[in-house]
Amino acid sequence: MSEWVILMHGDLLTKERLESVKASRSIEDTAKAWFQQIIFIPGLFHYKMACADAFWRIWVKPKASHNDGNSLVEHVGVLRPDETGKFMSSPGFRMVHDTIHYDLVASMINCWSVEAKKKGYGSLEDFAASTPKWEDLVTMSENIVQLYVASSESLSEYRDCLPERRDQCFENQILRNRDELLYVDMSYAMNAGDIGCVEASMGPWIHLFKATGKHKYATHMLHFLKDLKDRFPSELSQIIRMNWLVNPTSKEMSFRGVDWLVELNNLYTKVIHAGGSSNRTIEHIIKESPLIELYCECHMAIENGFYLLHRTIQHAPPDMRKTLHHLGQKISSTRPHEYTPGRKVKYEVPDHISVALNLLATRSQASLLADEDNDLPELAADDLVSDFL
Repeated sequence: MSEWVILMHGDLLTKERLESVKASRSIEDTAKAWFQQIIFIPGLFHYKMACADAFWRIWVKPKASHNDGNSLVEHVGVLRPDETGKFMSSPGFRMVHDTIHYDLVASMINCWSVEAKKKGYGSLEDFAASTPKWEDLVTMSENIVQLYVASSESLSEYRDCLPERRDQCFENQILRNRDELLYVDMSYAMNAGDIGCVEASMGPWIHLFKATGKHKYATHMLHFLKDLKDRFPSELSQIIRMNWLVNPTSKEMSFRGVDWLVELNNLYTKVIHAGGSSNRTIEHIIKESPLIELYCECHMAIENGFYLLHRTIQHAPPDMRKTLHHLGQKISSTRPHEYTPGRKVKYEVPDHISVALNLLATRSQASLLADEDNDLPELAADDLVSDFL
């Protein structure tokens, strides 16, 4: 066996290719010849992309969900009025990522407004003007999580009520709050470099992968977590956790998956500096690839020397205050966080964690893999921009 292990970060296809190579070398004589020293680590950037895709499949892909007044598609009409068609058909990762964050912000503001009115304040502004104590804010935030963020148990209790006592709009909203919070929590932990929180987030998302047809992704993530906790030596597990994320800029909230750096290098190598027309050949790309870092340094020197601003794909975060205000007004008009018995919707969103548990209990792994639907959207340059949220 090799004295060292080699950590390989990548997406699902990378893992499958590595497993194929290992299988083809299984007849060799030594463990080193079997490539057992290569440890595959799921790339966290592709993991985040898979989470965004699973969220889109739950809340946008079903056409029946588009007709409700409080549906995510209706909110996209406020956030991205010129891109609703693209969002419903084939959105990129960045589009879904930003929509989740902004929709959750507007939803949480509405939750705070509802809770403030329960305390006798006319509006959230009146509550803020009263200079509440920190302890009161903590108590209210805990109440918001308990009342307006669904768990499988609480959602089942709501949906087991008599039809005339149910509020399907409220049920859909608290379920969407849960899924959006799962995504934002995972994204924030990844940016902060909190690998323990990122690892803890994988449990719910594995179930959501399973329920949305991403069975291979769910299986590989589950096997890796099991290896990380039980099969690998504790020292190796610690090394993997400490090298799962990197911070290329050494700035706060700037941790990225190693596969993000790989994709960024691919962007520079295969797109930006790949040549054009007759020069765009494999030979040219290979010849130019060692100079990518030098090209980037030259561009930065020119931009800084001539003070060329707003010439890159990374811009200042947009001012979303007016848009979020309009979205907040739309949410307030439908009152999704105010329980109204008897209110119905045209599409009742299933709890996909419960769906996944049912699939695991009733269907074999082989039959699930036969229904595999694991396509991810193509990466674009904007998808590699550092997160603002």
